[in-house]
Amino acid sequence: MNKIPVGDTIVFAYSFVFVHIGTIVGVAGIPAVLSAAIDYGVRSLAAAQRAALDAGDSGALGLNFAVWLVGLIATIFLSSIATVGITRAALGQRTERAVYLTVGRTEWRMFAAKLRFWLGVLALAALAGLIAVLAFSLAGIPLDASAPNGPPAPATSLAVVITWVVFGYALGTALRIGFLLPATVVAEDKGGLRRSHDLTHGNFWRIVAIALGLGAPIFVLVSIAAFTILSSMLGGDSIQTLEQATAADFIQRGELAVQQNLLAWEVFNAVIFILASGLIYGGSAYAYRALKQGRGKNL
Repeated sequence: MNKIPVGDTIVFAYSFVFVHIGTIVGVAGIPAVLSAAIDYGVRSLAAAQRAALDAGDSGALGLNFAVWLVGLIATIFLSSIATVGITRAALGQRTERAVYLTVGRTEWRMFAAKLRFWLGVLALAALAGLIAVLAFSLAGIPLDASAPNGPPAPATSLAVVITWVVFGYALGTALRIGFLLPATVVAEDKGGLRRSHDLTHGNFWRIVAIALGLGAPIFVLVSIAAFTILSSMLGGDSIQTLEQATAADFIQRGELAVQQNLLAWEVFNAVIFILASGLIYGGSAYAYRALKQGRGKNL
């Protein structure tokens, strides 16, 4: 059984981004800008109808949900175009144009595979949530109650363990079916979710390590953006005031902070789109090629 080379995969992904940044921008640039524009429009509509949304107006809620759903599907389609172009480049297949915006059979297959992937992730998350709710209910713990004082009861501890296990399984399954998905769809006529899942057999922890290695710069950039937003949220409030705020308060103030800097936020989103595409799809392509060519033996 071949093993995915963790170190080589991470090194290739970073070198691919730095050496072929022009190709990556040419492939992912237009999808990134269009995706950011879609998000800008969705957020702008929500901001314009904030009063109606806060009042629970069914018409406004329905319209915003429909616009959000259409925007989400369009974004997945745009990301599919970028996925195919970058994966082809990482696999050594030449792209014909400096600016890549091709929609063909492979792009449609990638779009269909990504839709199935996200629907599967949603189903896994929902199932894990239902199991967690059932576990806590059987343990006699109301979900809307605060944590009791003192050490947790055995039933509570068991419910917590079950929750961690089911959500860990859902995350692990999503990682297995998603990591090699770009490469299998591009390189194989019948590539898809099942093929990606089968190829990752025996490589789960290696994929986790690769995902952590490739996600590090993205996490740092998102953390910087989150810190900037939190700083704007702080404003003239004291730390004690913020500590008394509820999660809903933080979400509302965070949305307001993003809305006040929406153009900058969308530029940031476009940059993240391009960087993440190069790293993730480059790593996926190298890992796939290593498995197929039998070169994945060592860390």
